[in-house]
Amino acid sequence: MMEKISAVSNNIQLIADLSYSDIIIYCPAESGGMVAVAAARPNTSISVRPDITVGQVFKKPQEAVSKAFVTGKRIEGISGDFNGAPIRVCAIPIKDGGQVIAVMTSERRSPEDWRPSEMEEMYMASANDLIKMIEDGVDVGINFPSSKEAGDGLLRVDFNGVITYASPNTVTIYRRLGVHDALVGSSIYKLGLDETPISSALEDRKAVRREVVEKGMTVIKRAIPLIEKNRVRGVIAIMRDVTDVRTREQQLKIKEATIREIHHRVKNNLQTIASLLRLQSRRMTSPEARQALLESVGRISSIAAVHEILSQSGSGTLDFKEIANNINAMIQSSLVDPNKKITIMTKGVGGQIPSPVATALALILTELVQNAVKHAFDGRKTGKIVIGLERRGKMLTMTVSDDGVGLPDEFNIPNNSNLGLQIVHTLVSDELDGSWDMQSNGGTKVTVKVPIPVEQIQVL
Repeated sequence: MMEKISAVSNNIQLIADLSYSDIIIYCPAESGGMVAVAAARPNTSISVRPDITVGQVFKKPQEAVSKAFVTGKRIEGISGDFNGAPIRVCAIPIKDGGQVIAVMTSERRSPEDWRPSEMEEMYMASANDLIKMIEDGVDVGINFPSSKEAGDGLLRVDFNGVITYASPNTVTIYRRLGVHDALVGSSIYKLGLDETPISSALEDRKAVRREVVEKGMTVIKRAIPLIEKNRVRGVIAIMRDVTDVRTREQQLKIKEATIREIHHRVKNNLQTIASLLRLQSRRMTSPEARQALLESVGRISSIAAVHEILSQSGSGTLDFKEIANNINAMIQSSLVDPNKKITIMTKGVGGQIPSPVATALALILTELVQNAVKHAFDGRKTGKIVIGLERRGKMLTMTVSDDGVGLPDEFNIPNNSNLGLQIVHTLVSDELDGSWDMQSNGGTKVTVKVPIPVEQIQVL
């Protein structure tokens, strides 16, 4: 039963736009009355039922709805008015195995002086054809959530494939495809174009959606067979020229691929520099000079880690936890004394952050973890470093904690900071407009707080 209602619900937007009507599906409510289980407002006219919401229960539904549900027949009438014009209501029973399970209503404003144009009449006739199939229980596999928009064209074809109506937008699309003769009266089989969606709908009695590329254009064609008394009497086709849309999508793909390639090359260049510095460090006889070069390798590698992720995602934002894990692995393999058992782990969630902020934070994290590896475990064989990430709204909090020997009693940041901590201070305060502090109690804990404006988080 629910499958039947869901199948009908998937198509009510198209019917709403073709009929210039609000389409609502009602089912019996457990508490009595009727409940609105689906609703679609027309994009082609003003909604006369903006108050309707899915899930809304009506203890006393409209008379037409109640009659259609009880009698199992279509009920038409007038129900109130909208902006001084009567509202025409058509209630159609939806059946499953001969039993009425729901009622679909079509409601639209109907001014007495309204004289619909030929196109409007054809749209409403097409909507009525689709409604009639729903009323008769015909299932042609219609499933077009995309509505009929202003740029769509409507084409009517009879059972022989002869065009009986073409809207102005349809004529424009076919002219761009090179068809300059009159469409009405022409056979789809003689147009010299790919009309397999329409021919398939005629032959297979199922709705078809296909994107056709020909003559430099991309057109989405959706064809719905009109079935009456088990016979196909024609097809309603909706078509849209999406050439410009697909061109822009292709341009974006090319741009994205170019950006990824740039990040990939930057990452490779940075890794090459890091390798050269690593080779140079092995030639140094001074332990201090060797350590300084290895720390520089860490800084360069942290920036390379950011570009590596950007080269894979192609977006301007990154998951900072992934960056943190990469930095941890890099420091673990290159700076941690193999004779010591020091573990580095990340907890929490950093969320998506823009690449400029990610690069600065990667450097900050590298300096803090390198500093902990270098100083926190003097005289010890084991130790643990934990990076904590917490994201609350626009604020990212990053902590780097160790269970090492802690800070000397006389230590203070302004007077005792080494180069690494000076880099941290400059990046946090000047570049990221954040704050940071250090605490020592059974180890050392550094807390960095950085604001991340939401408007910066976007895809390139």
